[in-house]
Amino acid sequence: MERETSVGLSCSGSVAILQIDNPPLNILTVAVREALFRRIIEVENRPDIRVVVVQAGGSRAFSVGSDIREFPDDELGGVAKIRFEQYLLDRLAGLPAVTIAKVGGMALGGGAELMLACDFRIASTGAEIGFPEIRLGALPAAGGMKRLTREIGPLYARELVLLGRPVSATRAAEIGLINSVVPAEDLDAEVDRLARELVALPAEAMRLAKRVIGSDALWRQMDTEEAEAFGILFRGTDLAEGLAAFLEKREPRFNR
Repeated sequence: MERETSVGLSCSGSVAILQIDNPPLNILTVAVREALFRRIIEVENRPDIRVVVVQAGGSRAFSVGSDIREFPDDELGGVAKIRFEQYLLDRLAGLPAVTIAKVGGMALGGGAELMLACDFRIASTGAEIGFPEIRLGALPAAGGMKRLTREIGPLYARELVLLGRPVSATRAAEIGLINSVVPAEDLDAEVDRLARELVALPAEAMRLAKRVIGSDALWRQMDTEEAEAFGILFRGTDLAEGLAAFLEKREPRFNR
């Protein structure tokens, strides 16, 4: 597998594997996100690729999201961070190829947002999916609230975002967050089966169907609202307190 800054890209026929490998938790550092963006551009320039499997190395986590130590310290930096992440995930979601998230282990925060940007999501039975940002005084603003609301409706989106509690893969399937759950030992085979089924279908009809179903035309305003909301958090003290408490391994003392 060709590698670049903890992100690999390999191809077998019309199927590409995009692998994040930043053990043990596959944290999406700035460097990893930038490398992921370059890999997405490579896939965009490969019309022979019909299916992209997005996966991560190891069994503990698909990804637990951002590196807290890299968080910006002001509103301008916060908005810039979110805008780049929105752009990255929009480019992934907009690929002509069909994308499959292979979720083994935890998919939290930015990792869950990455999963949400994929067309299909297959998880192992031990996987956990969640958006714990609010417990740090933050928000899943890289398209997470937009895609959650669109995919599973506002009722369950509120539950996941406002409580910040992770859910099991089984529960995630029940609320429409993922397509299916399989035993960990069957995850590779199930994703391979789905990829082969997709490749066998007509390419042009597949691209057109994906484009229409995935249209964000009615949801674009939420990108701006997410970025603005994330920026506003830097005007108060809760975000700084939440990040400090996380790094110091203590309970945060939020304003209530």
